[in-house]
Amino acid sequence: MSAPALAACAAAALTIGVTALSAVAQLEVRQRVAGAADAAALAASDAAAGWSDAEPCALAGETAAAARAHLVRCEVDAATAEARVIARAGTPFGAVEIRARAAPDADPVAVIAGTPGANGWAWPSGSRVVTQEFHDGMSIDLAVGPDGLLYAPYDGIVVHAGEDGGGIPQACRSNPGWWRGPNHTVVMRHEYEGRTLFSSHNHVAPSSSRALGVETGDRVLAGQAVASAGMSGCTSGPHTHFTLATHATNAFPDVNPYDYLGPP
Repeated sequence: MSAPALAACAAAALTIGVTALSAVAQLEVRQRVAGAADAAALAASDAAAGWSDAEPCALAGETAAAARAHLVRCEVDAATAEARVIARAGTPFGAVEIRARAAPDADPVAVIAGTPGANGWAWPSGSRVVTQEFHDGMSIDLAVGPDGLLYAPYDGIVVHAGEDGGGIPQACRSNPGWWRGPNHTVVMRHEYEGRTLFSSHNHVAPSSSRALGVETGDRVLAGQAVASAGMSGCTSGPHTHFTLATHATNAFPDVNPYDYLGPP
């Protein structure tokens, strides 16, 4: 093959590679901004409904920023507490904007199984056995009880229930037999003593939240069953990968859960 032909092939391969990287980057940012927009709208609606003392759009902005997105618009209907927001994040290939809306739901018909402690926090599993201490930040792995139910650790609102959009982690690249398909998660937002925290259960059984009457946007109570343990994501057996964080994702949490849950 001539030198010009080789150069042309190399240029074409480079173009294809850049295009593929661009598509992946855009998808990852879009998923993150969608989660940020949903969480921001829910935060503003909650504040407007009196669940938080914060100014609705200020809280929405803080929530979006915690997910590395910028709130570019926030409108709240004072009469209905409905919130509409637009969140944005930039990429090397252009900005991504996502719209979201939220409004208060009726009070949930809660399935209360966990028992809150004196501070109002409940242990998030039916077993107090910790199968793996801090990893991937301050995540902990918890065994589950015979019924496999997973609980809300504190009163709050569900900001996401379903696939988390993450890829195959390195642990499953090294151990392919552990990969069970996309990880399903339940992420909840809590207001506690002036602090906004986000908890999550991971590896949950797909559709188990819906089976318990729990969906994105629902308010939940401490000790309420919000999902069932499953085998989704990268796991060698049923358990919950539990996180508590100051940001609205389930990745690399930055809060020690024992500070709120108490010791095992």
